[in-house]
Amino acid sequence: MSALESGRFGYPPVAEQFWVRQAEVATELSGDLALERLMPYVGRLSDLFTTERPEKTFPDYFAEQGLLAGYGVFFLPQSFTRTSFALSYAMDFRGWRPPTDRARILDLGSGPGSCGVSVAHRLLADGARRVSLHALDKSPSALVALENFAESVLGEKADVSTRAGDASRPAAWPEETFDVIVAGFVLNELKELDADGLMRWVTELKRRLHPEGLLIILEPALRVTSERLQRLSDRVAAEGLLTRLGPDLDALPCPQLAQGLHWTHEARRWTAPVSTEFVNRKLHRDLREVRFSFALFSNQVTPPVDPAAVRVVSDVQMIKGMLRFIGIQQGALQTVEVPTRGLSKHAIKLLAETFERGDIIAHAQPPSPRVRLSDVPDLRIIYSVRA
Repeated sequence: MSALESGRFGYPPVAEQFWVRQAEVATELSGDLALERLMPYVGRLSDLFTTERPEKTFPDYFAEQGLLAGYGVFFLPQSFTRTSFALSYAMDFRGWRPPTDRARILDLGSGPGSCGVSVAHRLLADGARRVSLHALDKSPSALVALENFAESVLGEKADVSTRAGDASRPAAWPEETFDVIVAGFVLNELKELDADGLMRWVTELKRRLHPEGLLIILEPALRVTSERLQRLSDRVAAEGLLTRLGPDLDALPCPQLAQGLHWTHEARRWTAPVSTEFVNRKLHRDLREVRFSFALFSNQVTPPVDPAAVRVVSDVQMIKGMLRFIGIQQGALQTVEVPTRGLSKHAIKLLAETFERGDIIAHAQPPSPRVRLSDVPDLRIIYSVRA
């Protein structure tokens, strides 16, 4: 089965097969034995991304073959899927479309291709005749891996070019325009840029973005990284540098950021690849969801958002007699309570699982800080996505 035959959304089997082969090359073992040998490498990377996160520059962990393969088997599928979720939000909910059927993509700070290849895969599956993927990263080893990974997943419909360079320095970027620019998990590494510096960084991205193109910025779901992205997103929207398409429904400031108690991020259920689950046997990470924050910008005219729309920004709580979650409607926080009296425990659980953090819902009640619905049918889902 080719990558495109595997569907327009999700992690294609051919991608998993590619990284399992890289694991076998790196360990000189085959199958499960290779994946078993990768576990210490994945553990080292997990520590590097969390408890041992460097204050300044990240080391080039892609230069070590075992770490590169470990990243490809464990972390890359998650980032690939996060990118798919963000792009689906832009296309399926906000109605954004590539300006041409020969899409040009810039993957800034690409690593071995988790975000850029994901965008290209979706656009090809959605009908693009051809894609050109341009990748920039400081790691030559990552760029070599990206070229091979993209060839395996995208096939002959993609032209791939790479460039060694720093994602924080526009002088290193291609002086061309692109239909999609994706900066995946890059912002948290640009610690030297203050608020004004980040705005100048986005301004340089806009210079290289087609007037109807799409800018995707993804970040980890940590509070510090999510709030930094949200502050940047609010400022870009407020100053009109670009039109904000998501995940916010408008250009109003984020009320969660102002409140300071919680932070905006997505939590999306997915099915991890078998090889990822295998490597996780000793890590014991929760792979039921991918969590991340993102921001989407464009100047393309898209269909208006339903004024009754509410973006779910919390997990769904099952409490006595009701489901409860927090949403944002017209720039204000809203507690929504859905009655469940008379339903079985099984029915309540199924109802709770029909929507999740990041979905867009609507109800007939007027905007209010607290909304109590009279019945389940009063709640309708406008947009939801599943991997």
